[in-house]
Amino acid sequence: MFLSVLISTVSFSQSQVDSCKTAFNYVFDENNIENTIKICSNAKQIPFRYEADINMPVCDDTLCANVILQIYWDLAGNYAGFDTVPGFPLTKFDHKKFTSADYEKLDQILKNRNSMLRILNKEDLVDKSVKVKSETVDAVTGATPQTVKKSVVEGAVYSSYSLWHFVNGAIKNQMTQFTQNIYSESITRQLLQSANYETQLFALKKMSENDFEFHSDLLFEVIRKSVPLIKAYIIVKTPLPFSSIELNKQFAALFPTLDDYSKSMFLNRVITEKSVAEVFLPFVIENSKYFNEKQLGQIAEACRKFEIPGFEDFPEVK
Repeated sequence: MFLSVLISTVSFSQSQVDSCKTAFNYVFDENNIENTIKICSNAKQIPFRYEADINMPVCDDTLCANVILQIYWDLAGNYAGFDTVPGFPLTKFDHKKFTSADYEKLDQILKNRNSMLRILNKEDLVDKSVKVKSETVDAVTGATPQTVKKSVVEGAVYSSYSLWHFVNGAIKNQMTQFTQNIYSESITRQLLQSANYETQLFALKKMSENDFEFHSDLLFEVIRKSVPLIKAYIIVKTPLPFSSIELNKQFAALFPTLDDYSKSMFLNRVITEKSVAEVFLPFVIENSKYFNEKQLGQIAEACRKFEIPGFEDFPEVK
């Protein structure tokens, strides 16, 4: 049951994989073990993810089994999910197997790049003043502090900590560097279609002014579906006006789909510069029903300033 949940979480179907090859070797500082990081391509030979098969010791006593997993990242180095290896389930304190809820929580922990785990040391993970005796071996360990419990799978604090630092640490920089060396238009489109806004931002920051028009169809879709940060970034960075009248019209038509912050960024773009205002304000005037009274006032002021006809038809600003 759990594996099917994780496959959907990963968002990379195994059927996508045509081939995987070694990208680089990565030594995890915590245990000084070298790991082979592979890059995988689809049937069209377009790279789409990194993966690693890990066998990781996470503590120094007999209470922790090694973590054996297959882990995935996208081409921007952002964690994308994991699969368990048949015969090697993850285990907790006293070698109790992970439940489906434990696996799901671990996945959410690894996705959170702002987890408090990033600022903790390993010795912060247990309260050694409170002793917990193992039921299966002759050993005692400390209890998990209340402040840490939400950031780890209970009973698997060391596994949670080590995995978080492995998937979100220095390995990300090596992945992004490798991706930059093989970067292509196909990779740009793939990253922009990601559900991870940080991955989209990685692609956007690599785009030239010409790229914004070349990928306008996809960028308009991203604006409609992504988070406010990405919407606003594209609106601010897109060189306006486009060379195509139709693209300018499509860009203007995005306004009703925007959140309040992005609407503010959009309006600022189309009323500040004369060369942009002359192109976009006529489209804006045609769709005045989508603007509130304050926005209509700003539009009317820009129309007067740049001598754009048509704003007289706004009932709110006559």
